[in-house]
Amino acid sequence: MSKTPYLLAATLLVVSTSSFAQSERAAQAKQDMQARLKAADANGDGFIDRQEAEAGLPRIAKNFDKIDTNQDGKLSPSELKQAADAARQRFGR
Repeated sequence: MSKTPYLLAATLLVVSTSSFAQSERAAQAKQDMQARLKAADANGDGFIDRQEAEAGLPRIAKNFDKIDTNQDGKLSPSELKQAADAARQRFGR
């Protein structure tokens, strides 16, 4: 009897397990970032201002002016999402 079907099944199992693990890591990373943003939003207004970013989000603080596309002095959820999407594209994730 040929071993090919068993090898194929084993390969598919490894690939699907790996994909599942990657999606779990991505979901956990997103959840962690949301928790960090919520914790950094000291005044609870749903935005991250420069002072909040400097206090708890050093990478965001470093790029604050670039992320703050409408230059209103605070980062909205949509601005943060755009920055995250751009970073994923840059780093191929």
